[in-house]
Amino acid sequence: MEFISILGGYFSSIILCFAFGWLSYWFFRKFTAKLQSRVGPPWYQPIADVIKLMGKEFFVPGLANRLVYIVAPFVGLSVIMVLSFIIPPGVADWIGSYSWDLLVILYLSVLSSIVLVIAGAASASTWGKIGASRETAMILSVELPLIISLLVPSIALRGTTFPSLSLNDIIKNQITGSFFGLPNWFIFRYPLAAIAMLACITTKIGVKPFGDIPEAEQEIIAGPLTEYGGPLLGIFEITKIMKFYVFSALFVDLYLGGGDLFPFPLNVISFLIKCFVIIVVITILDTISARYRITDLPKWYLSACLVLALVDLIRASLGGM
Repeated sequence: MEFISILGGYFSSIILCFAFGWLSYWFFRKFTAKLQSRVGPPWYQPIADVIKLMGKEFFVPGLANRLVYIVAPFVGLSVIMVLSFIIPPGVADWIGSYSWDLLVILYLSVLSSIVLVIAGAASASTWGKIGASRETAMILSVELPLIISLLVPSIALRGTTFPSLSLNDIIKNQITGSFFGLPNWFIFRYPLAAIAMLACITTKIGVKPFGDIPEAEQEIIAGPLTEYGGPLLGIFEITKIMKFYVFSALFVDLYLGGGDLFPFPLNVISFLIKCFVIIVVITILDTISARYRITDLPKWYLSACLVLALVDLIRASLGGM
C-alpha cells in the first residue's frame, strides 16, 4: 500500500511539474514579449514546440560520442523528474521528502548542470564545447553560494530542533508562529541568503542576466545543444520547461513557507501562487537585464552572492542574530 502511495505521489508530482512548468514557460515568453512590445506566443506554444521536435528525424552527428550523446538528455530529464518528486508541493508531510533530502537536492542540482557539460562535450561540435566550458564556469561560480543559501534554513532550525536536512522540517518551522508580525518565513529572517538563492536559481533555469551565457545564440548558436535536434532536443526542451517548477518550488519551500498552514488542497494552491510570483520576478529580471560577459559571472557570484549567503549563514549559526 505504501508503494502505491509513493508511486501515485511520484506521477502526480511529475504531472504537476510539467503542467506548471508549461504554463510558466509560456507566461515567461508571453510577458517578456509584452514588455518588449511584441505579441508573444499562444498558450500552447511550448507543448507545440516539443511535439514538433518529437516528430522530426532522430540523428546523431558522425563525430559525436554516440552513447553519451543519446543518454545525456535522458539523464537530465530523469534528474529533474526525481527533483520534482523530492521537493514538496507546499505540503508539510510530503511522501517524497526524507530526513536527508536536502543533500540529495544539492547533488541532483549540480548534476542537472553537469549533464549540459557532458552533452556539449559529446557532440564534438566547436560551439558545443565552448558552451560546455561556459556551463562549467557557471557551475564553479554558482554552486557555492547556492549550496550555502540552501543550508541556511537548515542551520537556522538549530534554535528549535537539531539542524535538519529535511524540507518537511523546514516547511513545518515556517508555517507556525510569526516574525515581528510577519509570517515566520525564512525570507524575512534571512533575506540576504534568499536574495543570493534567487540569483542562483535564475542560472539554473537558464534566464538572464547570467543563465543564458552557455547558450548565447548571438555568439555560439545554442551552446551545448547546438548539434542536438529532433526527439533528443525535445527531451532537453521538456527538461527546461520542468526546471521552471522545480527551482521556483525549491525557493518557496525554503524561504516562503511552502503552502502555509492551509488544509489540502488549499496548501497546494497557495504554494503554486507563490511559485508563480517567483516566476514573475524572474521574468522581469530577464527582461530588464542585458546578458553579461562570461568574465562577469564569477565577479558577481563569488563576491556579492557569496558574501550575502555567508552573512546569513553566520547569523543562522549564531541563532539568528
